[in-house]
Amino acid sequence: MSITYIGSLCIFKINNIIEIISLPFVGVVSILTGGGFALLLAKYFNYNRIDTGSLFSCGFFSNTVTLGGMICFFYLGEEGYALVPIYTFFVRLIYYGIGFPIARMHNMDFYKEESIVNKLVEIVKDPFFSIGVTAVIIGLLLNLSPLIRPQIYGRVNEMLIPVSTFILLFSVGLNLKLSRASSYIKECIYISLIKFLGVPLITLIISLLLRYQSINKGLPLKVSLIMAIMPVAFNSVIAANIYNLNIDMVNTCWIFSTFGIIFVLPFLFLFLNLF
Repeated sequence: MSITYIGSLCIFKINNIIEIISLPFVGVVSILTGGGFALLLAKYFNYNRIDTGSLFSCGFFSNTVTLGGMICFFYLGEEGYALVPIYTFFVRLIYYGIGFPIARMHNMDFYKEESIVNKLVEIVKDPFFSIGVTAVIIGLLLNLSPLIRPQIYGRVNEMLIPVSTFILLFSVGLNLKLSRASSYIKECIYISLIKFLGVPLITLIISLLLRYQSINKGLPLKVSLIMAIMPVAFNSVIAANIYNLNIDMVNTCWIFSTFGIIFVLPFLFLFLNLF
């Protein structure tokens, strides 16, 4: 995926500096919105500590990098896909700096506090974070350089983007447990409303206020909406397993929202064509 990021970024036309400055923060707001809605929902319905952490994980973690990136590529081409690593620039930082610590706080066993320095060191040392950031920097440097991208790179991306997504989803499926799935239909509906309605609506408002609709034929707005409407990410399943949360609830919400995106995408495609 880092290879595809570099290839797309080095040919992306930076028409407006606002795309680079504000787009990563739009991604952060979308992530925090999903987690915030989930916590408010859990508090309103008086969920216990473990179920609250599980619901938060489902609302917070979204499948933006893999599934979102592939949909951006299919809907908007390489130019749209080039904005994916920019939109998700702070995702790893937010996931490991906020998402996982909050999920861990809802474990029944109280965890020992870690210093901010130790947390930052862990984030920087994580290969997903360091490689992802490095790919963005290399891609942008190549974009600003006089070097011309080889024509074969486009064909390479056409293969690598869907293949990388398939491999990840396949590996996710091997780890899923479907026991007691029917017991969490209500939570699945709650999470789907957050993912497919609440977060995209907030993201749309922010994108319009930033006037993304007038930049490059609305490309930043389209990318922001696609990324904001993505289903529950496998990170939520990881958090549930690591911190002994409600694994059955998280697994069910992951499957339900992942299949649910199939019915949402046609409406999203029609809406994107309005801009």
